[in-house]
Order: sequence, then structure tokens, then C-alpha cells
Amino acid sequence: MVEHRDKLTGNHIERTASYLKILLEIMLDKKIYLDEIKDWDINLTVSAARMHDLGKVAVSDLILNKCEKLTEEEFNIIKTHTTEGEKMIEGIIREAGHEDFLYIAKLFAGCHHERWDGTGYPRGLKGVDIPLQGRIMAIADVYDALVSERPYKKAFTHKESVDIIVGNKGTQFDPELVDLFLICESEFKKVAGLMKEENNAVVVS
Repeated sequence: MVEHRDKLTGNHIERTASYLKILLEIMLDKKIYLDEIKDWDINLTVSAARMHDLGKVAVSDLILNKCEKLTEEEFNIIKTHTTEGEKMIEGIIREAGHEDFLYIAKLFAGCHHERWDGTGYPRGLKGVDIPLQGRIMAIADVYDALVSERPYKKAFTHKESVDIIVGNKGTQFDPELVDLFLICESEFKKVAGLMKEENNAVVVS
């Protein structure tokens, strides 16, 4: 639904799923949060992550594709895509049953904008109170938003994007996950198609 509505969002969905898989594989390799993820079905989890922006179908195109900076009211509407996504998935669960895929998808949809320091949305969850799915997706989601051109901004370079994520270690992002991101950031760069020299990339002034 989201992909057919907005090509940019569709490509974002596929890239973030790839980033997520990279992070999950290195978490298993380095045994980070192993007790929590050792029984996860990685392919199922990656597939469920594709639904993290489902709630955007409830947001007006005029807001989603606006080229200028959003007003406070418009940004508050954008924020509702987290809870709207949860509601949509909850509706499917009521009709189809409480399947693992849908439960995981709901966590991705509702928690990927929470912040480690508790200043995120929609619930202001903090630290490990944020479901691990949301903490992993936060890094994948923000990295892709940074390196991608959007109607309201040009793309940051890979290096700039890495620096921003590192600069938000322990505030926006789970510190242990940022450390893992640094180990595999070159793989993120490949997925993003940014293997050209950094000085050839479009930089935000």
C-alpha cells in the first residue's frame, strides 16, 4: 500500500529492511542482546520491518510530499503515522488472529521513533523500555532518511550521516547498537548505493 502511493517511501522500505538484516546478523555474530534475539526468525523479522511506515497511508499527500519545512501542526500529524500503523495492524490481528508476523510488525510501526533518552514519540519510552525492534529500526530509518534526497532536503553524504548517528549515541540511539553500526557501516553504504567517492555526493550546505 505504501509503496504504490509513494515511490520514495517504497524504496525506503526495502533499503531499511536490508539495513535491519545487516544489524541483526552482526548482533548475532557479536552476541549483543543475544538472549533476546537468539530465538527470532530473522527472515520473518525483516519482512515485518517493511510495515514500519504503514501508518503513512493515513497522512495527507500534501504533508508527506511538502517541499517546505513542516509547521508544528503538520509535524504532529506526521507523528501519528506510528499510532495509525499500530491501529491498522491491530485491526488485521482482530480479523486474522494474533500471528507472530503481525505482532512484530506492530512493534516496528509503533516504536521506531522512540528515542533512547525518552524524548521520542509516540509514548516517550526510554532506554531498554523501547522494544528492541524499535531501537534497531531507529538507526536503519534515520540513516536512510539522511542519505536520501527528499522533497524538503538534499542528501547527506555517507560520512556525514555516520557522524550524525554517532553524535546521537546515547541520546537518540541505543549506544550498543551504534557501536555495531560502526562495524558494519560500509555495508549500509553499499545498500544505499553510495560507493562513489564522498566528494561526488550531494552535500547539504
